[in-house]
Amino acid sequence: MTGIFALLFTAMFLVVKYCKKTAKVVLSVMLVLATVYCAVLAIDINRVESFREPIFYIGYYEETGLIEYKGLGYRTVVRYGYTAEDEQKINSIEMYMFDRCIAGAIE
Repeated sequence: MTGIFALLFTAMFLVVKYCKKTAKVVLSVMLVLATVYCAVLAIDINRVESFREPIFYIGYYEETGLIEYKGLGYRTVVRYGYTAEDEQKINSIEMYMFDRCIAGAIE
């Protein structure tokens, strides 16, 4: 993920230095949006890998023992179980992008 941020900042430097005014504005806005999206994705991946629910999501689907959070271009599936004291806890959490698992944790 650090490499992606380095590439985005390098692209921003090149756009500012070598492009004309209109192209500079359009490309700068696109690069800022791409950087923000990568930051949001990195934060949610970090939370999934540390066994916590995502922060950034648009909506969710809830079923017994399962919650599916929908983000921008990805989804996170959280499976719950119950302890002996009938407390709800996370059994597994997985993040998918293009139907491929990109992050996950299992207890």
